[in-house]
Amino acid sequence: MKRPHLVDCDITVVVRTCDDEERVGHVVARIIRHLRAQELSAEILVADEGSGDNTLAVAAMLKWSHPEIEFLHSEPNHGYSDACARARGRAIVLYDVRSDAPLGPLGFALERLRAGLDVVAVGGRYLVFRRTTSWRAFDALVQRRNQQLLERRFLRRARGLGLKCTVTHPRRRTPWTILRDTFRFPLVARP
Repeated sequence: MKRPHLVDCDITVVVRTCDDEERVGHVVARIIRHLRAQELSAEILVADEGSGDNTLAVAAMLKWSHPEIEFLHSEPNHGYSDACARARGRAIVLYDVRSDAPLGPLGFALERLRAGLDVVAVGGRYLVFRRTTSWRAFDALVQRRNQQLLERRFLRRARGLGLKCTVTHPRRRTPWTILRDTFRFPLVARP
């Protein structure tokens, strides 16, 4: 695998996809909106692992309004590793289009990287890591579609190389019955 080239953006989001034409457009647009709201310079690499449908055509429609999107054809199970070899961001996010994971914890994960960690795993949903220091763990990226297996394998390899890693689990939504009792004033006037 080639060594990484120069950094010219804050973050690279690698979106792995295969036969996901009904999801890919919505997911990529949501990622772009989130990154723009965070005011991060970003590139989005859509790594297609041999789709037989219109996955790349749907994603290509977003290219006109979002020039930060690039496309890449990969062999099955090699989308992440091929895209990481082309990544230009200081941090890399590995995101599977089928996971439909919320992007809220991404800001927390980036803060943990700024605090000195090398790899932050967001509880079975996606991985966020420094491109330069984590380069040696990239050989763990060739993996089946299961995101949790990929996360465990990558973390084991990164820890074995002496990288500082952590796993965080995003909070589940608070049930409405508990949240309702925390309001200062009742929402409905009682008779």
